[in-house]
Amino acid sequence: MKTKLTAVFILAAIVLAAVIVAVYPRSQPPSVDLPQPEVKFSAPQPHPSETISEAVPEPPAPVAAEVPAPASRPHPVAASASTNKLERLNQIREGFRTMAAGDPTNALHAAKLIADPTERETALLTLVTEWTHGELRSPFQRAEAIASFGLEAGLGLELAGNPELATLWANEMTQGPGRRALLRETALRMVGSDPAAAFALTEQLPPEERANFAGSLFAGWGSTDTDAAFKWAAQLPDPAARDAAVQAIRTTAPVGIGTALRMEDGYPVINELVPGAPAELSGQIRRGDRIVALAQGDNSFIDAHNLPLDKIVAMVRGAPNTILQLQVMAADAPPNSPPRTVAILRDQVKFKK
Repeated sequence: MKTKLTAVFILAAIVLAAVIVAVYPRSQPPSVDLPQPEVKFSAPQPHPSETISEAVPEPPAPVAAEVPAPASRPHPVAASASTNKLERLNQIREGFRTMAAGDPTNALHAAKLIADPTERETALLTLVTEWTHGELRSPFQRAEAIASFGLEAGLGLELAGNPELATLWANEMTQGPGRRALLRETALRMVGSDPAAAFALTEQLPPEERANFAGSLFAGWGSTDTDAAFKWAAQLPDPAARDAAVQAIRTTAPVGIGTALRMEDGYPVINELVPGAPAELSGQIRRGDRIVALAQGDNSFIDAHNLPLDKIVAMVRGAPNTILQLQVMAADAPPNSPPRTVAILRDQVKFKK
């Protein structure tokens, strides 16, 4: 009986083995659920005590010292952008240098199309440099003008000696106070040689601004050629315009004795004498004299010590043919010397530069 049971179990085992072989053939890869030992397909490894052959070098491990820090090498994109910017500015200079030789209106229109402030400044500075043949004002004056009136008007002031270009620049590139400043400076440059053309620039301004413009022009002219300014004012047909012109001239060429004053130890001191003015012609006043007191005509003297300089200047000025009395001390006078009294007849101070 046992022999028969054993035979039955053996036969069942054989049948089961045949079924397994049929269902799972040997060509099927192992299941991923079953971890397999790692198989390395490499050359035989040397003994730990041996060196690696130079015939098959392994890739070197990264070394920190061989990789420069970012700050030590410019980023390629940043370097490219910087180079491109420099090239762009050079191209603008060359382009506008060429355009400066052509139609100025076209050149200014091209400059107006440039949106980048640095590129726009480069273009405009190139134009004024070419048009003035390099005869520019000092960088300080240019920077001050730009700060006061803006880039376009500040650079445009470089062209004030060329009325045609300056007027074109004013009309194309400027507005408001900057435009007025450019036209005024242009008019002042030409008023001595062509007064009619200089005053004609008032027509470039709105009607409500023309009187002030003309007044500033007369004032500027009066400080450089007083007689010529008065002669031009005298021919104005409108009495109100004539009076306004005379008043404007006298803001820079006043009626007085013709002295320039400075303050020293609380006293006004004669710094300069205007050539041909009453103070110089009198022969009673010298540079360095200290004014101790002032009197209008026969009135009492007023102590000048510690008076504000603008108040003293107002007292020195006055109407033509009126008397100003001064008590003065010479710069080299001994201590405790009494002042000397001088009387000077006021007159129109005149400049000629």
